[in-house]
Amino acid sequence: MKCQLAAEVLRAFGEVRLQVKGSSMLPSMWPGDILRIRSIHPQDGAWARPGDIVVFHREGRLITHRVVETSSHPGAAYWITRGDRHTKADPPVSPDELLGRVVAIQRGESQIDPRATRRWPYRIARLVLRHSDRCTKLLFRLRALRRACGRGLASDSGTTPYGRGSVSAGYRVLSRDQRERLRSYL
Repeated sequence: MKCQLAAEVLRAFGEVRLQVKGSSMLPSMWPGDILRIRSIHPQDGAWARPGDIVVFHREGRLITHRVVETSSHPGAAYWITRGDRHTKADPPVSPDELLGRVVAIQRGESQIDPRATRRWPYRIARLVLRHSDRCTKLLFRLRALRRACGRGLASDSGTTPYGRGSVSAGYRVLSRDQRERLRSYL
């Protein structure tokens, strides 16, 4: 139902905003990020290229993955996509399934250009996360700690990009047991 509604809004207005739910596109997209998606119509000459992040529908679900390969024949168009954290590519995406391209990622107050996620630091992080569930879990825990520390739990030391407080101040609010567990992850 949501998939059909999003597809209809995209076709009617050319753009839609959707919230990320899964973690297949870490570190480029986090659960809770808001994506601005613009429709593309392959039949009109609009094309998704390798590196673009696209949204398509399959089996009643919306999927947002990166294009890793395209067909070279416009008459028999298809795209091969893969989630940044996945080791295997998805089955080919047909023009009928393709809905749009991600043109902006909103994370909190920041807006990220999806093309920036093609740069080498993201590529290295994707490679590590693709092959290590332990690193993925650690990344989620560090992000949670960073967010908790940014809320100013124990300090009034100024403003960080994540709110009031600092990482060291947040670290001190943790119980001894929590600090020990955190050290074991680092």
